[in-house]
Amino acid sequence: MAAMAFSADVYVSPTGNDAAAGTSADAPLATIAKARDKADELKASGPVTVYLMGGTFYLKEPVVFSPTNSGTAAAPIAYKNFPGQKPVISGGIKVASAWTTSSNSIMKTTLPTGLKVDQLFLNGKRQVLARYPNFNESQNLQGSASDALTKAGAAANPVEGPGYVRSLHSSMWGGESYIITAKSGSSVTPTWVGDNNRGEGMHTSYRMVENIYELLDVAGEWFYRKSTGELFFWPPSGTGDLGTQTIELASLTEVLRFVGTSPTAAVKYIKFEGITLTHTYRSLFDGTGKFYEGITKSDWAMVRKGTVFMQNAENITIDHCFFDQIGGNGVFMSGYNRYNVVSNCDFEEAGASCVALFGLKSAYRCYNTWSGSGGCTDKTNPGPAGNEYPSSCRIDNNMMNHLGRFEKQTSGFTCAGTEFDTIRHNTIHNIPRAGINFCDGCWGGHVVEFNWVYDCVKESGDHGPFNAWGRDRIEIFQDVASSKLDARNTTIIRNNRFEAPAGMFGIDLDDQATNYYQINNLCMGGGYKLQWNRFNTYLNGILLRGANVQFHGVWSSSSHYGARNIIFGAQNYTCLLQLLSGNTPASTKAAIAQWDSNVVYSSGGSPTVTTWSQNANCGSSVADWNAWKSAGLDQRSSNADPMFTDTQKVWRPDYLPRGDFNPKTGSPALSLGFKPFPMDSFGVMGAVGPDVDVVKPPIGAKRYEHRFGGNACIVNYSTNRLTVAYNGAYRLIVTSASGRTVAAFDGIGRADFQLDAKRIGGGMYFAVVSTKNGLISRRFMVND
Repeated sequence: MAAMAFSADVYVSPTGNDAAAGTSADAPLATIAKARDKADELKASGPVTVYLMGGTFYLKEPVVFSPTNSGTAAAPIAYKNFPGQKPVISGGIKVASAWTTSSNSIMKTTLPTGLKVDQLFLNGKRQVLARYPNFNESQNLQGSASDALTKAGAAANPVEGPGYVRSLHSSMWGGESYIITAKSGSSVTPTWVGDNNRGEGMHTSYRMVENIYELLDVAGEWFYRKSTGELFFWPPSGTGDLGTQTIELASLTEVLRFVGTSPTAAVKYIKFEGITLTHTYRSLFDGTGKFYEGITKSDWAMVRKGTVFMQNAENITIDHCFFDQIGGNGVFMSGYNRYNVVSNCDFEEAGASCVALFGLKSAYRCYNTWSGSGGCTDKTNPGPAGNEYPSSCRIDNNMMNHLGRFEKQTSGFTCAGTEFDTIRHNTIHNIPRAGINFCDGCWGGHVVEFNWVYDCVKESGDHGPFNAWGRDRIEIFQDVASSKLDARNTTIIRNNRFEAPAGMFGIDLDDQATNYYQINNLCMGGGYKLQWNRFNTYLNGILLRGANVQFHGVWSSSSHYGARNIIFGAQNYTCLLQLLSGNTPASTKAAIAQWDSNVVYSSGGSPTVTTWSQNANCGSSVADWNAWKSAGLDQRSSNADPMFTDTQKVWRPDYLPRGDFNPKTGSPALSLGFKPFPMDSFGVMGAVGPDVDVVKPPIGAKRYEHRFGGNACIVNYSTNRLTVAYNGAYRLIVTSASGRTVAAFDGIGRADFQLDAKRIGGGMYFAVVSTKNGLISRRFMVND
């Protein structure tokens, strides 16, 4: 509190003036870049807060933060929304020219020629780039047809746009995208951008074309002709006069860049809070030729770009921000990054992934690829070769919805070549592939907990809400001694709710994904997958609604351990255990350490063991339950109803996941050692996005505008101590995420309240402060 007396404020507004002082709301600066420079002038005296006032900041180039713009631990620099106002940082261009009728319902205006634009927004809503087939939300690629290339070839000049081809991979492993570079007769030449690490292979049916003038044939579609500057748009019915509407075009791929010059000269201690970021260009076509980078030997290829980009950065925080219909990745951490945080953000309709962490090749001792390992012989040195990789970053309490709108090899969170990160309390849904993805095992040590992933694998196959590969040195050498050279730290997956389509996987530990400790996970529709990997533990999980355990080519000496799981089949669904073709119960038992003390039950009859079938519940029969047990598996397990507490339970009105699937008293699972775990703390647990008003005052009370860190009331948590500062009397109540009251205090003015460590375990809590002006609430996390 004493340090706040020496803080300085800077104000910036889209209607401001860069010649102004910028130190009062009455004389704001005009650009964020100028406000950044002003903060540098003031930061020697203490913390600096740059207030972004309401309106849209249209950028002509990204705002870059270098080491010279850094704050310090004692004096950080915060960029945040001015109280009660909504600032928007836009990578777009506002269309202000007059519109005329071009033909029928298509309107036209003229802009400068040669603009780089590929998204159009009408009153804040993304419109459809002229395409074939027409947009259909319920289909793959939002509309696909096998004759898409033929349709492109029938156009007069499909290269003009240029035209784009987006398809799914031939095996449904993500997307394959192309730029049309030539036409000969009625045929077009699509040039691949390299957006799939499994090689080029366009799906024969799932494909579409866009950005060709002749395809503009329905309301909501648009096309920009670079050579003439003509912008064509068929506005949706009821739009009215376009001259009175807000029309914007996405242009910049990135809007904020935090880039140090090296790991020892990093940009540090900068926070962005309460800001909307939007109108960014699709990174999918922001290059020529095969410009995507293959990521180790995973399925993924990646462009190192994001709406917010970080490299050689430390303690950068993106908090309570709204990533609105961005064209590519949301936050991209490339190379050296330490202690960065993405928290309480809302990602809606992102073109690619929401948060991506990817180390540089220089950090790997052996960079394994589909074309070979480069003759790697290092079987001695564990861990990374250098420090150019992300580590100890936190992705917490974010909403990630309808991502992967353009790129299909995408996830809410994805990473490769990173270590000791925490992915916690995120809600991730409506996605084409996995919700959380690890491209390799380098270098483990992550904690993935309390996430809720559902409506996933909607435009792909052979996947699940959580996916991991380990195609690093374990895949190169394949022996036991090499298994933890890169996956040297155990990754913990706990207390998550993962929902998958029938026939997919829940926790998909794919090829060589090694050294994972899984406990207390609720898997619905897709269960566990064990495939050519080692040292994985499967404990105390609940698998139901089509979920099963799939032993896919289990490696010898795998040391896998599984126990105290509940594996529950739906009615008439008995194949709860599946083997990859050629495997037997005996070969599975010989490969793993133990699989026992589980409840394996189906109301449709005795459990069976079958081969795997991706698109159906059961493959062909391999063995019955007795033969499975005779091989030494599940010998102490129970084939009995686990007796769930209440599968339809509604926890509270503001919490969507329903059902208490813990076993109740008398369940055979409890006698086998199963331990109930929380069912009411999956996913987002607090407010996300720029609006940080959490609880409104009671009806009739004076309106109280509370903003975290504001002047009216401060609520802060540190090491079992809550600090409240308020000008008046108040009541402080501390509750758990499930609503249990754990502490209550009365206070006045500024006061510190010590929490009883015996009553506060690891998890999410809420501090609710009741004042004469209303209620406020602040979420805080207590670590184990």
